[in-house]
Amino acid sequence: MRVVIVSMAAGAVASYVRLLAELRHETAGVLTMRNRRRPEATAQVVADVPDGIDIVVVGSADRMAPLLRSYDADVGLCGGWGWRLGPDALSATRLGIVNGHPSLLPRWRGPNPFGWTLRAGDPVVGFTYHFMDEGFDTGPLLAQGSRPLSDEDTMSTLMARTRELAEELLPQALARAEAGEPGDPQSEEGATHARVYEDEFAEIDWTRPARHVHNQIRSWFTPSVSGIMGPLTTLDGERVRVLESRLVDAKSSGAPGEIGSRDADGLLVQCGDGPILVLRTEPAA
Repeated sequence: MRVVIVSMAAGAVASYVRLLAELRHETAGVLTMRNRRRPEATAQVVADVPDGIDIVVVGSADRMAPLLRSYDADVGLCGGWGWRLGPDALSATRLGIVNGHPSLLPRWRGPNPFGWTLRAGDPVVGFTYHFMDEGFDTGPLLAQGSRPLSDEDTMSTLMARTRELAEELLPQALARAEAGEPGDPQSEEGATHARVYEDEFAEIDWTRPARHVHNQIRSWFTPSVSGIMGPLTTLDGERVRVLESRLVDAKSSGAPGEIGSRDADGLLVQCGDGPILVLRTEPAA
């Protein structure tokens, strides 16, 4: 098939170009958009596209349909995009647009599935390929898979697992699309929305249980609705962002947020039901 890649995620574009070649599909072109929060990501997407493949940095959502049509493609392959595609764009390829979403849809539809998977303490991380429709991650399913998660998993390990799943599941998803299959309708049962975090979640509430605080610390991938990147707190009189923590089987006394002890591993900080080990912090901007 002739495939147009639609993505602002550098890792996804490089992976898709390689996998399409291995599957003997043609990458007709790559459409990307500016990442205003991480401008260096746009440059990386451009650098990841091999010579001989067109790459266009799309300036506005209304340009999507004509650009997609210009490639006379069989299917679009999307993975990480900032605009909702309208009906003209969705119908601009012969077979539609296949989207890769890092959750077990219909759980965690929306823009922040990485974060909510860890915030909720889910036992697995999932990945789904589905046909895009006019809703947010509501289109028919083509392929799904999952990997187990533990309390030790971080945003980094979660993303690594989803990349593995994305590569494993892509052949099945494209084969079903090429065969003209419509996909399996999503159930609304168990559907959840992975919204951008509320601003209040950016501040650690040490009165909460240790497991809640640990999940809060490890679940940051995108800023809150007002652009705050958490989780933030005050330790030793300084405002810091906590980057990594670990659940521990230990007892301590003291008020929530009080440092009980410190060693080479980090700070033992009291939560509502016991301590947590804070491994890494950085100054809060």
